[in-house]
Amino acid sequence: MLKKYVIWLISSQALIFILSLVTYHSIDLLSYINISFVIGSLLVLFSLTGYVINRGFFDVVFASFQQFFSRMTDSDRRKLSELIPLKYHLPFMTGIITIVIMLSSLFFYYK
Repeated sequence: MLKKYVIWLISSQALIFILSLVTYHSIDLLSYINISFVIGSLLVLFSLTGYVINRGFFDVVFASFQQFFSRMTDSDRRKLSELIPLKYHLPFMTGIITIVIMLSSLFFYYK
């Protein structure tokens, strides 16, 4: 399990450096801070969306849309949380670690 976290973290940092190079045409501390904030926030947002979907928050709305727009029988209908099984632990921890690294970089930038 630790290997998956390390792979996610290394790939997210590589993505940050590549996007920094493509967007800002250089790799400096400010571009790293800007890109890592975006990547970390997107990872946390994606994982929190997965958490909300997996906990069944949208199941009632999804079931009502299925009932209104579909000609399915009740036995054919499934909950949204069953249809979209998202694993949100890896992106959440990677996003949090990325944001912590970004905050420490921001501390060094203003110091």
